[in-house]
Amino acid sequence: MQKNWRIAKPNPTLQKELSKALDVSELIAQVLINRNIKDQEQAEIFLDCNIRTLHDPFLLKDMDKAVSRIETAVKKGEKITIWGDYDVDGITSVALLKNILQEIGAYVTCYIPHRIDEGFGLNLAGVSAIHRSKTNLVLTVDCGITNFTEVDYLKKHNIDTIITDHHQPQAGSVPDAYAVINPLQKDCAYPFKHLAGVGLAFKLACALCAKIKGLQKQLAFEHLDLVSLGIISDIAPMLGENRILAKHGLSKLSDTKKEGLKALKRMTGIENKSLSAMHAGYILGPRINACGRIGSAEDSLKLILSNSPGEAEQFAKRLNEDNKARQKLERQTLNEALARVDREVNFKSHRVIVLYQDDWHPGVIGIVASKIVDRFYRPVIMLSFKEHVGKGSGRSIENFHLFHALRECSDFLEKFGGHSKACGLSIRKENLERFKEAINSQAKEVLTSDDLRPTLNIDAEVSLKELTQKSIAQLQKLQPFGLGNREPVFCTEAVTIKSQPRVVGRDTAKMWVYKDNLCYEAIGFRMGQELVSLKAGETIDIAYTPSINQWQGESFIQLELKGTKA
Repeated sequence: MQKNWRIAKPNPTLQKELSKALDVSELIAQVLINRNIKDQEQAEIFLDCNIRTLHDPFLLKDMDKAVSRIETAVKKGEKITIWGDYDVDGITSVALLKNILQEIGAYVTCYIPHRIDEGFGLNLAGVSAIHRSKTNLVLTVDCGITNFTEVDYLKKHNIDTIITDHHQPQAGSVPDAYAVINPLQKDCAYPFKHLAGVGLAFKLACALCAKIKGLQKQLAFEHLDLVSLGIISDIAPMLGENRILAKHGLSKLSDTKKEGLKALKRMTGIENKSLSAMHAGYILGPRINACGRIGSAEDSLKLILSNSPGEAEQFAKRLNEDNKARQKLERQTLNEALARVDREVNFKSHRVIVLYQDDWHPGVIGIVASKIVDRFYRPVIMLSFKEHVGKGSGRSIENFHLFHALRECSDFLEKFGGHSKACGLSIRKENLERFKEAINSQAKEVLTSDDLRPTLNIDAEVSLKELTQKSIAQLQKLQPFGLGNREPVFCTEAVTIKSQPRVVGRDTAKMWVYKDNLCYEAIGFRMGQELVSLKAGETIDIAYTPSINQWQGESFIQLELKGTKA
């Protein structure tokens, strides 16, 4: 789909001020301005990304209560059960807290629900089993904020619950737990509201390390490799504390001492590399997610907790095979979903695409929904039905808050949760048509026709002369990139295609472009069909991210294309 190019308005005066104060190029200064970083102090904090600027964990509401209760449990030898989600954010949270609790002598076990059999969050069968296992304290990570019934059940049976969750509370209320650690609570004064689940687990770990005598205060920082994996895989906003934790965690991940992560890095060929957000989010994360998507997440947790190189190698192999199975299932589901779009969706009246089928695997429909959003740029909800009840996942676009929309349609839903861009839900089949009408009615009120056309945000229009190896190297100071801190994109008008574009991989093509006596190689991933239709000698506008490529000891500038215009 052709994108609208939205070029940021330049601010030459502020560019020059920041460039001089920070000793960076004016190009970098403009990128910072585009990220709403407009004074020297803000910019220095952003570029420095200093871990010492993290907020005090005790600013989180109920943190003091949670730490005291865990301290009591340890002193009394009470059994603590950590209940986590089955995705990377949840698994890394469970592993982090289990390691920390074991360090302080806690009697701790873990519970990760089966995605298909149990679904997201707490469930009555699971908490009943925990009750029978003589647990005294349940600690949730990356879930629990909407589990009123299950928390009440635990309380009735004299089991305390500490909730740590970053998801949106429903209607501003929270379960009647012993402690609730969630910065989105209205009366929580914590300055940064966008921590991932593993970020909150890390904050609890830091608080425990600070409070408990004899425990090294920096112990939690040994697990920043897990924190970065969870943050990046959960696509949390790459701002504030998330960015600080992710950046320092990637450094720790590059040199991790955890046998399981070392084995997974060897398995994927990235063992000796300095890792970026791409490695965490697109290579390691999907493999840790895979077994939880198609079955139980136990192997992923065992991999991360393993201290044996041989055992870790076996788990890494299993996860790699699970990922291949997940990819095959995902391709099949995508083909079936696209066929349903062709048959069932009227793009004039359906601003939200709602698709359902009885045999879709619940573990892949969220990924497939994302791919359909990318293709049609409309919110997508996919449901898999079993015995008249459908469980589903949704993904959204820039100007449609999915959680708020579901809340307005809650009369037709059994359960729902999530945030602006992603959600989970369950619904009875008899309510499906009314739900489709209701959510599309919501979308018609909120979304304009312009909202349904994707936008390519461009940081600046530049000449090829401005692209020096020094200025491009400075761009790396803005890493890690992600939601809220996207990779910089620039555009150049009227470049000439020097050579006929050639296909170099699956839907990938390369070509050479030149202007003002400068010639650079340009590559377009997932743009093969678009680029091979161009001809040598044509003049086009290009949008791209520049990088420094290394080849046979030489370094040269390469442009990764994001779009072209005739």
